[in-house]
Amino acid sequence: MDYEIVKETFIPTTKVKEILKKVKDKTYEQKTAYEHAKKFSKITLDKAENLIKELLELEMRKLKEHQVVKIVDLMPKNIKELKVILEKSQIPFKEEELKEIIEIVKKYE
Repeated sequence: MDYEIVKETFIPTTKVKEILKKVKDKTYEQKTAYEHAKKFSKITLDKAENLIKELLELEMRKLKEHQVVKIVDLMPKNIKELKVILEKSQIPFKEEELKEIIEIVKKYE
């Protein structure tokens, strides 16, 4: 059976958990993904969606959607942890930008 990818989007672990929670007869892979999502989801889906929205509203073109989702998944507590998430960014972030991101994340802990 062939599949066609219609759309690719990044979603936080907490959303994966909510999606898989509704699946009744999970495959092995779905069960594994669900257990992983349950274990590593750090905030509620509502908080995650609001945090994603707030981070994407920042006027930082260099902050990409996949990075925002990773920030939400890992909820960095300081600039050092945030730098690890953003280290592959092609454009470096200024210290003020990193501080602003951390302050936003702290509101959702």
